[in-house]
Amino acid sequence: MKIGNSINAKFKNLVESTTTAFKSANTIKLFRGSILVFIFLYVLQFLPIAAAYFGVGNYMVPYYKSSNILLKPLNLLEGNEYSKYYLLFVYGILCSIIAFFFLPLKRLSLIITYILLMNLYHKTAPLQNGGFSLLTMVLFMLLFIDEDAKRTKNSYWRTIKIALANFTLVAIKLQVVFLYVVASYYKMQGETWLNGTAFYYVLYNDMYSHPLFTNLFIDNTFVIKTISWFTLLFQLFFPILVWLKKIKNVMLFAGIFLHLMIAWVNGIVDFGIIMILMYTLFNSEAFNTSVFSYFKKI
Repeated sequence: MKIGNSINAKFKNLVESTTTAFKSANTIKLFRGSILVFIFLYVLQFLPIAAAYFGVGNYMVPYYKSSNILLKPLNLLEGNEYSKYYLLFVYGILCSIIAFFFLPLKRLSLIITYILLMNLYHKTAPLQNGGFSLLTMVLFMLLFIDEDAKRTKNSYWRTIKIALANFTLVAIKLQVVFLYVVASYYKMQGETWLNGTAFYYVLYNDMYSHPLFTNLFIDNTFVIKTISWFTLLFQLFFPILVWLKKIKNVMLFAGIFLHLMIAWVNGIVDFGIIMILMYTLFNSEAFNTSVFSYFKKI
């Protein structure tokens, strides 16, 4: 009976804390702001070459065509019908992000950003990587988080919004964790990651390596095996160890090193930055509050 009562009490406390308080308000503000700044800069770099990707007569092969009427607003650039209006999509994202930071109706600005970004994403899908796919999913989930839900006057609606915010935050974290689970699973299916030679083949791939690093490391067996095994072990154990307070920071620092290496050595800069930004969600609320307050003063 005591065990049963203890379990019931813990479950009751969990439900109560999940529906009455959202304790990660500044974490979400910092994370959402960082993501939007990244998207702004990412889209900005497309301006000089936007016509080649999105305009009439663009070079992109149709990839995400769908007859689903619900998905149509997210895939308007698939055909040529809207291609001549491509600048509205590009500048629309930039304007909606600016509006989010400086104008009211932030939720509406976020929705517009998401819809326009998905159109650009679907049009350039063959060029994207797992990091940007994760970003689009996370941006959608952020639509359901209201960090100021506790200010809602209606008690029933307040409870729903708080519970939804807490649930969505956990869902986003699990999405990040799931990415590593899948990556490590497929690495375990082959031999190169297990025998420590994977990084050797990466260095020989001109698309994902730099001549400087190829010349430095191609003959260094110790470095090649160390990086290969470090990557595999990190992706294997991150999904478990990131939840342990005593070792969480070690895993986050290891992840930052890994993704900086991916950005710098392999040239997949957007993936590296996106994954590092995702780690914001795993920081403590106190740490994120101090960082958020610092940027707020600037």
